[in-house]
Amino acid sequence: MLSGSGVGRVRLAAARAPAPLPRLAIEDAAFVSDHWRRYHAEAPSRPPFDLAALGPLPVRLNGPGLIWSAGRLLDDNAIMPVYVRPEIDRPGSTLLSAATALPVRRERRPGLVFHGWGVRVYGHFLIEMLPKLLLARRFPALFATTAPVLDRQMANWMIDMLHRYCGIDPARAIWFDSATEQLDLDQAIVLPLLTRVGGYHPLVAELIDDFVATTALPPDAPRPRLFVARGDFTNPAAPWRRLANEPDLAAIAAERFGFTVIQPETLDFAAQIGLFAQANIILGQAGSGMHNALFAPPGAITGMLRFPAPDQSAIAALRGQGIAYLTEGISEIQPHVFHADPALFTGFVERLLAGP
Repeated sequence: MLSGSGVGRVRLAAARAPAPLPRLAIEDAAFVSDHWRRYHAEAPSRPPFDLAALGPLPVRLNGPGLIWSAGRLLDDNAIMPVYVRPEIDRPGSTLLSAATALPVRRERRPGLVFHGWGVRVYGHFLIEMLPKLLLARRFPALFATTAPVLDRQMANWMIDMLHRYCGIDPARAIWFDSATEQLDLDQAIVLPLLTRVGGYHPLVAELIDDFVATTALPPDAPRPRLFVARGDFTNPAAPWRRLANEPDLAAIAAERFGFTVIQPETLDFAAQIGLFAQANIILGQAGSGMHNALFAPPGAITGMLRFPAPDQSAIAALRGQGIAYLTEGISEIQPHVFHADPALFTGFVERLLAGP
């Protein structure tokens, strides 16, 4: 079906609507701004969408996950995440001009394109690339007849996870380096995003469940309450942010409420999946590590400190989970450095544990 000479859309999953956003588990204005309460309570229903691969067609790859065809940037939300366009249009941005100025190399082998935005950021791997690859695994011909396209800007941990857990063999990949070149593929199959403005295609929940069942490494003892700490971890490829009194909050969570404090980046991927797959309450500041809630079961609840973007809410909707945000009592004491009021945090966790 994918080897025909015509260029077009190859439907991989029928159209379905994303699950609606859940109401916040804590709507008290003492903890969360009314804006975000209403954002969840009044969110409109989103239209259904299908999942379709594009191709085979000639494409050009450049920049941090940009895909072009016939001289046009593929910027539809089926291909490009909505948060990329503001980066492109930001005053003074040289993203496009720098990427399109690089030398071009041509590749004639058929390639499987699953690029996401931010190939060195764990959260982007989880919400963009992993669902694409789990969908592709349902169609073995995609892997049998195409070579996966890998970017040398991908972090080593990402290459390792792609190899060990996603069936991507680096030895048979088409490699390019988005920092130094553009790549023209004569024949590409471009996998679609499984998340759009309105949320995830419902099939993703099934794909994740299957992945957890075959991949998770369970913890040595039940750890149903997880506090996800960033510690001193920073990623130059991601926005810099720090919760200055996170150690104090982690101590409150652990000593008063029985949370296990973890730093996901210190754990093997299978161990991360195993921890989150058995968790029923997940607490922590906004960041990639919290996106591991994708692997948590329906009925789990996430408590997030700050609300920088709706990605975590979309995960909760997809997985049938509860979600709460602490946005009040958090102040920016330096650029990108925050402080959370310990008393408000304690009350927030109490409410989180008390349930509806």
